[in-house]
Amino acid sequence: MDDNTRKAFNWAIEGKHLRVYPQPIDGDIYTAKRMRNGKPRTVSINKVRLVIEIEGSKHLGKFIYKQDEEMSKAIGDIYLHYYNQRTIN
Repeated sequence: MDDNTRKAFNWAIEGKHLRVYPQPIDGDIYTAKRMRNGKPRTVSINKVRLVIEIEGSKHLGKFIYKQDEEMSKAIGDIYLHYYNQRTIN
């Protein structure tokens, strides 16, 4: 996470302006290799849609993500977008 994204995240969370989180999609599963107890294991992981919660209103995203770096980047981009659109500090 770069400095601008970190500022945007802190602004959103500390000021309770918005929250972005993944919501699992039932039945849409993929497998991935993960380390468990020091050994590589194949695990099943749900794909997700991102939820943007602004002042109690929830908006479900239309894109589907694997739970990986692409999802993390998308979350950071959303925080940056709203941070750059803010009208008050």
